[in-house]
Amino acid sequence: MAYATTPEVRARLRNERRARGWDIPRMAQELRNVAEYPHKMPSIRSLIRNIERWESGGIERISERYQILYARVIGMSQEELFNPQAQRLPVPTAAEGDVEAMRMMLTALTASDRRFGGRTIRRQASDYLDTVIEPMLRASAPTKLKQQLFGIGTEFTLRLSAMELDADRLGRALSLLGRASSMAAESDDLSLTAWVLSRRGEHEMHQAALSARVGRRKPLLQQALAYTEGAASIARTAPPLGRAFLTGKNALAWSLLGDRAQTQRVLGTVWDSYERAGDAEEPGWTSAYGYGNLRHEEARCYINLGMGGQAVQAAEECLAVRTAARPRAFSLGVLAIGHAQALQPEAACATGHQLVALASQISSRRLCIRVVQVLDALTPYEGNPAVVELREAAAPVLRDCGL
Repeated sequence: MAYATTPEVRARLRNERRARGWDIPRMAQELRNVAEYPHKMPSIRSLIRNIERWESGGIERISERYQILYARVIGMSQEELFNPQAQRLPVPTAAEGDVEAMRMMLTALTASDRRFGGRTIRRQASDYLDTVIEPMLRASAPTKLKQQLFGIGTEFTLRLSAMELDADRLGRALSLLGRASSMAAESDDLSLTAWVLSRRGEHEMHQAALSARVGRRKPLLQQALAYTEGAASIARTAPPLGRAFLTGKNALAWSLLGDRAQTQRVLGTVWDSYERAGDAEEPGWTSAYGYGNLRHEEARCYINLGMGGQAVQAAEECLAVRTAARPRAFSLGVLAIGHAQALQPEAACATGHQLVALASQISSRRLCIRVVQVLDALTPYEGNPAVVELREAAAPVLRDCGL
């Protein structure tokens, strides 16, 4: 359905944009970011021209394609944003059971994502955020319940952002982090604000890993360090397990910058915090980030520093407790690189075959990138038959990922 750009609709589009402090070029970029295939969208210049016309009435109707994109960016349903009658509907009232229902949905989506990944699960999560969570955040509710709703909304949005990053949809992932930041501020839970910052740092680290230009990588890593330093600073007030997880991202940023002493110092802080787990009640979201995750992050730090032997030990201990397919696959990638750095190419290839087998079953472009990193780590052993065999096994998987 194409809605007419009536005065009420035009005012709504303008007001929602201005409420976020965005000018028209920023709104154009946000629309492009949330598109399923941003590279197929019109240019920013064309989008700016369209937005100006939609807001002024120069274009009389707005197509369904742009209704969907606007609704995603603004965090409202299409009916609510574009249908003046829907705008007059009474504000819903939230109940205690709504938080539990959202928690159950988040748990189910997380489990499915960790096992399968893929576009279908990502789309389901996006639809649930837009049609259930976002409207509920505008519902009438007592202050404590409202804060709980914003808390679970933050967690859900962070999970969806991670799913978009896993698909290498960086613009969409970043846009969701912006939404999560606003929700976290309303939740009255500083650990969630720290979590958003740490994810922002991880976003910069991922961009740095993809960058072919050395001059481009360093500024991205400096930004990652700034975000994770902020997260670690806020995390000092968090319960021990949450503090350990959030501080671990800071260690990862230091390791990518090649600072071994600082990385090991921060890792010491991580494990000191972990040893105090149980001293205070932890946020619900930390249940997915225990010992296995911390050892995985530590192993990542070691391979970034070229400390293959230590990476192997940490990754093996991580894999002893990690059971979900996608997290296990990423840890196998770290283990394979650790073996390569420790001058154990046959062990690296054996682990690499396990990684490739899982990558063929899980829809994750980021996992395919990890396969490429393993093959890069094995470059010094090009003449080894085991390396040749691994490259041949990996080729169809990488081809399917477009790599």
